[in-house]
Amino acid sequence: MAAWRSCLGAILILLAAAAPSRASPAGLGTASREVADDAAYLIDNIPLDLADIATSPLHVAQPGSPFRSGRFYLELAGAAALFGGSFALDQTMRMHLGGMPRSTHDVMENFSYVTLVSSLGLLYAYGLYDQDSRLRHYLLTGTEAAGMGVLFNLAIKAAFGRWRPSQTGSHLAFFHAPRSFNSRSFTSNDMVIETSMATGVSEYYDNEWYVAVPIYSLALLEGFTRMGDNQQWFSDVVAGGLLGWATAEAMIWLHKRHAAELGRWRIVPLPPPPVPARGNASLTPSVGLSIACSW
Repeated sequence: MAAWRSCLGAILILLAAAAPSRASPAGLGTASREVADDAAYLIDNIPLDLADIATSPLHVAQPGSPFRSGRFYLELAGAAALFGGSFALDQTMRMHLGGMPRSTHDVMENFSYVTLVSSLGLLYAYGLYDQDSRLRHYLLTGTEAAGMGVLFNLAIKAAFGRWRPSQTGSHLAFFHAPRSFNSRSFTSNDMVIETSMATGVSEYYDNEWYVAVPIYSLALLEGFTRMGDNQQWFSDVVAGGLLGWATAEAMIWLHKRHAAELGRWRIVPLPPPPVPARGNASLTPSVGLSIACSW
């Protein structure tokens, strides 16, 4: 247990120390306003995200679309190759990792989840202390992506209906449509959740290795426990990780666009732009009501 706490502390200290301090510590009143701003950030972005996802087929050919970027197809090819390789190794990984003792599984899974969630919580608290809204928004975006990713994954589970390794010896048992979602293996919800949150952290630090390696290792550890307990095939774990990563990257990209699209409708109105002062006079902006829509 002491070693477990030492590893947890080391990771938390590493992540917190990597954040540069740019502001004086926030007081209680300032922290309350920062939390309110973060709530507004989510309240505004979630409906915009849903609208963008629903209308995305209409914007495939527009300038700035990811589908017009060579990098998108390169990453897509890399993800397909990674999934194909993991599918070929399903039986090999099951043979070497299956049969993990339940006690070992529980310790590894708890370590993975508790450490990752604690890291995000402490980093968010540090973002309040340092008044770093960018850090907090990346963490919130990763958390939102975890929720969105699980919704996408439920649709995938419903479509593919793959049996778990504990239910069949064949990794080709797709489309059997078990009654319960808990009996469907493809893909791993746990990997979607952990990889999404890890991506939010890693992207804030520009994917520097000293952050990316430990934070993604926590998600990888969860994948090992899923395979060791015969709950998921190797390809389920890889596919879930890819889905979580892709969802978080998409949410980060969308939120950057939303920040530049000031004319779109929002539930919580954006603050008015500052009014420049003339001479030594301090001008107070007029108060009014405006509605703007962009489709």
